[in-house]
Amino acid sequence: MALITQPRSAYPDWVRYEVFKCENCTLKNPPVRCPLAANLLGVAEHFFKDISYEEVNVIVQTPARNYQKKVALQDALRSIFGIYMVTSNCPIFDKLRPLVFMHLPFATVQETSYRALSMYVLGQFFIQRKGGSPDWSLKKLGKIYQEIEIVNRALHQRFVKAGFHDACLNAIGNLNCYAQFTQMFLEPGSLDKIEKIFSACTAQEEKC
Repeated sequence: MALITQPRSAYPDWVRYEVFKCENCTLKNPPVRCPLAANLLGVAEHFFKDISYEEVNVIVQTPARNYQKKVALQDALRSIFGIYMVTSNCPIFDKLRPLVFMHLPFATVQETSYRALSMYVLGQFFIQRKGGSPDWSLKKLGKIYQEIEIVNRALHQRFVKAGFHDACLNAIGNLNCYAQFTQMFLEPGSLDKIEKIFSACTAQEEKC
C-alpha cells in the first residue's frame, strides 16, 4: 500500500528534505526530498490556485462500489491528501497505513476516530500474538497523533513557502483538526457513549 509516483527531472525547492524539516523526523538516512512532500507534489500543484470553498462534485470509483458527493474543494483535498500522506513512506504517517486498506471517502471526524481506534486495537492484537506487549490502554495512540500534528504543521509551512492558495492550506488544516479530535476522543469519559453500543459484548453472561 505505497503510492507509486513518476520521477521528475526537476523538483521545486519546497520539496527538499531540509526545507521546514519536521522536528520529529525519524528517517535514518535523510533523502534529498521529503517523501511526504514529494508524494503530494503532483496533486497539490494541480490545485495550486483554487479556492477552498469552491463546490466540487467528487466521484470515487472502487471495484466494490462508487461514492459521490458535492463538497467544498478543501474537504475533497483533505481526503485525497490523507491517502497520499499515509502511503508516502513517511515513518510518522506509516503507523496509519492500515487505514488505507479500508478507506472511507468523505469520512466525518467521528467516523475517522472510530476507524483509527479500531485499527489500533487490531494492531495491538497482532502485537500480542507475536509475543509483544500490547497497549490496551490506547495511550500510545494519542502519542501517534501528536507526532502527526507536528508533521502537518511542517507541511503547512512548505505549502505557504510554495505560495499555494487556501484550498491546499485548508485541506492540511482540516487534517490537523481530525488528528486533534481523535486525541480528544481518547480522553477519560469520551468513549462512554460508544461503550453503550457494545453492551451486548460487554454484558455479563446471564445465569441459568
